[in-house]
Amino acid sequence: MSMLVRRHFLQGLVVAAGALGGCASASSSQSSAPSRLSSGRGLTAENLDDILIGSSYLGCGGGGSLAEARELIRSDLANGHVFALIGVDQLADDDRVACPYALASLAPVSEDMQARLDRIENKIEAPTLDAFRLLERHVGTPFSGVIMGEIGPLSLAEGLSCAARLGIPSLDADTVGRATPEINQHSVRVAGHPLTPAAGVTYFGDEVVLQGVQDPSREEDIFRALSVVSQLVGVADAPITGAVAKSESALVKGSVSLAMAIGAAVREAKASGADPIEAARVAGDGYELFTGDVAGFTWRDEDGFLVGDLTLSGTGRFEGQSMLLDYKNEHLVARRNGEVIATCPDLITVIDRQTGEGVNNPDFIEGQSVVVLGMKCDPLWRRDAGLEVFHPRYFGYDVDYMPIEQRLP
Repeated sequence: MSMLVRRHFLQGLVVAAGALGGCASASSSQSSAPSRLSSGRGLTAENLDDILIGSSYLGCGGGGSLAEARELIRSDLANGHVFALIGVDQLADDDRVACPYALASLAPVSEDMQARLDRIENKIEAPTLDAFRLLERHVGTPFSGVIMGEIGPLSLAEGLSCAARLGIPSLDADTVGRATPEINQHSVRVAGHPLTPAAGVTYFGDEVVLQGVQDPSREEDIFRALSVVSQLVGVADAPITGAVAKSESALVKGSVSLAMAIGAAVREAKASGADPIEAARVAGDGYELFTGDVAGFTWRDEDGFLVGDLTLSGTGRFEGQSMLLDYKNEHLVARRNGEVIATCPDLITVIDRQTGEGVNNPDFIEGQSVVVLGMKCDPLWRRDAGLEVFHPRYFGYDVDYMPIEQRLP
């Protein structure tokens, strides 16, 4: 999806710039926090690819390109970076962790503005890494781990890469349990904890620390505005303590392990000649919503978000039926034969039958054979505070939320 994803990481910028160059700024300011790499679970190349494949199922059509994610991880491994995963319960109460990600803008840049940007020298290769470090300096405490921003291929790869390059572990936890369009769908916020202070760094070396906001939604507004004049801004927020991280509903715990389990199920099924998509469905405790071919799709830029729909024509046991999926970056509403059968915050994801991997919006091909799966969201999103920012009506759909298991026969 390249720059069409609103909430994502660097879209492979560090890889494009050269992995060694990207590592330089990170290694020169490596964390002085007590290392827990040795106490964490070491992640092999196979583990990491399982995680990325699983995240393409949990990403709901968003979270960035699986191909770019694989390229980044391969580059990091080739350069000797070590990946480690720790459970949230391994944090000490006074540890600090934070969440890095990036916001990109689709807003057109005038020729005059582009010329001004092109004249700026010493551009930043890895804004998100620098934002993480800026926030660490502002807080005054070395961070002990990295919170994954969301579960989607490139988003997850960049979070894992950020931790590996900084020499600290990744947490087996994220802030959503899937990919999602906005910062507002952030578990730390929903749990009642501030996302600020937050730090932002642009490609052009601009550094911003957002000490506080009157309303949590203002963080997205402010950093979005900064991305419009800068094309992309790396962000680090939610510098929470270990005690907060371990508290109920502050993070979606075990989400990286879930992605790895789904990816491993896909890999093992392919090796044995079994159905990889069915294996993933079982591993993710999900539901088969539809099987069919891509009949048509639309997409457009709407205030920097990718908005569109996907129409499928049924095959197999769904022969003669149709499905319509609406998405805003990620799939949010699924209708089968005109009837709503799944909505956010539950997961709706489209899987390519040939590859057994998730399809990124809007990278569809007419006639492409796909399977649509649904999965239950983390329980925190079914609470009043979670539904307030993740209900289908929040995104403008005239549909009430009903848990997916209650909608299906």
